[in-house]
Parts: sequence; C-alpha cells; structure tokens
Amino acid sequence: MRSQRTRGFHARREQWPDVLTFVESAVQGMDERLVTKLRLAIEELFLNTVTHGHGGDTDAPVEVEVHVEEDRVVLIYVDAAPPFDPFAAVEGPDPAASLEARGVGHLGVFLITALAARCDYTRSGDRNRITVELRGA
Repeated sequence: MRSQRTRGFHARREQWPDVLTFVESAVQGMDERLVTKLRLAIEELFLNTVTHGHGGDTDAPVEVEVHVEEDRVVLIYVDAAPPFDPFAAVEGPDPAASLEARGVGHLGVFLITALAARCDYTRSGDRNRITVELRGA
C-alpha cells in the first residue's frame, strides 16, 4: 500500500478537527499503534504552531503531507511561523524529580522524538519544514 496525500489548513484552533480527520483518513486501516503515534505527532506540531509559533489563531498557512508505504508513514509538516527547530534542544523529563518539580508540558516534542524513526527540521524561505518518519511494530 503506497499513497501520498497533501492538504492545506489555516493555523487556527478551529481547524484542528479537520487536520486530525485528514491525517486519520490518510492512514485508515494501518496498525493502530502507528496511527496513535501519528495522532500525537500532528497534534503536537499543529497546536504548537498556533499557540507558540503564531501566538494564537491566524490565517497563516499550514501544509500537511502524509506519505504511506507498507508499515511506514512519513509526515511532512510545513508552517509559516517564525523559524524554530523543535528538535534542536530536546530534553526528556528528569526521572529523579518529584511530580511537583517537573512542571507541566514540554513533553510533546520529546515523545515525538522517542516514537519516531527519524525527525528532521529545515527552514526554506519563510517556512519551517518538519519531517517525522514513523514505523509500525
């Protein structure tokens, strides 16, 4: 099974259900663990673009491309937010720290890197381009 699907969205929270529906339809019938990894990756990327990249809802473009090949999915995520490499300084949680000392958030990108076979970032013109390769069991 090989396929490629691409769709554009606006960087608005109200677009999130449409983004998720698009991504899930692209991988329909694949291993559920792989689909769960993909859901986590796209949610983290999209909501971070809206919240942190743009500071809220905007009509700025976001392009989501999903390549499916056998038991592998490659997600290519392109946004027009300011330059930011989410993989530049990924730190995992301190397992020795108490729950109170750990703080909230900052785990999404760490989880993506832990679940992905490959994560890449490039800047091209005024766009961030993130590639995440996920593999099935």
